[in-house]
Amino acid sequence: MKKLFVTITVLFSSLLMSCEVDNIKAEYGRGPRTEVPMSIQGSWMFGQFSMTEYWSQDPASYAGNALQLAIAFKFNDNGTYEQYFTSGTTNTTGQTYQQSVTKGTVEVNASAKTITTHAYSSKYRRTVNGKIVEDRELGENEMTKDNTYHYTLDTEANGTRVINLTIDGTNSSLPFQKKF
Repeated sequence: MKKLFVTITVLFSSLLMSCEVDNIKAEYGRGPRTEVPMSIQGSWMFGQFSMTEYWSQDPASYAGNALQLAIAFKFNDNGTYEQYFTSGTTNTTGQTYQQSVTKGTVEVNASAKTITTHAYSSKYRRTVNGKIVEDRELGENEMTKDNTYHYTLDTEANGTRVINLTIDGTNSSLPFQKKF
């Protein structure tokens, strides 16, 4: 009886683990992946904004910042990632925001200091003056499937951890701050 109980428990545990792996593959795809080193795991963000501000004709009404841009990555230990993009513009005609969330798998080569992302799915949304004008999944031909970044890890003077990412084929890097 004890052997039967142990056997059933092992089989049930295996089934649950299999379901979890299938759920991960369904959400992030079946692309190549490696474990993500602890030093890279977590959420990293880069952002910019302009110094131009817009006010309505009535100076008491603030319209917004002329340009806002943010890119964030979340690297998971199991070789999956999420990339978040948002941009916002404000001008005399109003505000426009564009956002996307991309999910896929990631390969990290710690000795070569490269991160290669393999996009599986991407959702896009655009709003104009507070109204959603586009909200859809991007098609295969609209996504950049594979991107390779060269990286360095650093710590700013205030103690914030930074990963500097340079996309393959470019010369300038963007400093992404560790958020959580």
